[in-house]
Amino acid sequence: MNLYTKDYLLDGKIIYFQPKYGYRSGIEPIILASKAQASDLNILDLGAGCGPISLIVAYRYPNSNVIGIEKNKIHHGLAFRNKEKNNFINLKYFNGDVGQFYDQFNGFFDLILTNPPFFFENTVIKSLNPSIRDAKYITQKKLDLWFCSLLNYLSPLGTAYIINRYENLEYMRSFFSKTLCKLTITPLLSFKGSKPKNVLISINKNEKYVEKIENDFIIHTNSSEYSKDIKNWFK
Repeated sequence: MNLYTKDYLLDGKIIYFQPKYGYRSGIEPIILASKAQASDLNILDLGAGCGPISLIVAYRYPNSNVIGIEKNKIHHGLAFRNKEKNNFINLKYFNGDVGQFYDQFNGFFDLILTNPPFFFENTVIKSLNPSIRDAKYITQKKLDLWFCSLLNYLSPLGTAYIINRYENLEYMRSFFSKTLCKLTITPLLSFKGSKPKNVLISINKNEKYVEKIENDFIIHTNSSEYSKDIKNWFK
């Protein structure tokens, strides 16, 4: 019995294996991958999972050096398999703890993309499935280390993007307000007029903490269709 499924990204351009019964990719990787540009020479997928973000970025920007770090061994194994199946020579995956600092990456990345676990362990009943557990649940201490690694890895002129639950926004504001950065907040709404479930945050190093709130980003135009931007990002 297969424990994974063979799927595709970008309208069939990328082969993508992911757990059949574990955590499966959603819309977040599509949004995060859209933030990459050709000028981003060194790109980090922090907490890569099975690699949907880094696979898309490696495909779109073959001249960029793309690196993914993932702790879960099953997810890392599938990410490596995805890289091999798609013959991406500009993509590397490391099996390592996101909260552990790796000196070789200090100030190295022009762009960091990350979709950290979004439920704090002491607030919900955790899944017994290790794939789901590692992708969805985290302690505040470990998330602090995750964000510390992000700031350390980001180059002086680089940009980091985070997608997380909107309910965690105040926690993230509190963390980054103690750092020297510009924080730009974009609420993500499923439909116009709905309450935001997720939030997109961009981070740039700065002389002092500055915060800016952008207009809401609408994911669906109606119950059955994605917005024009989302549709384009799927291609």
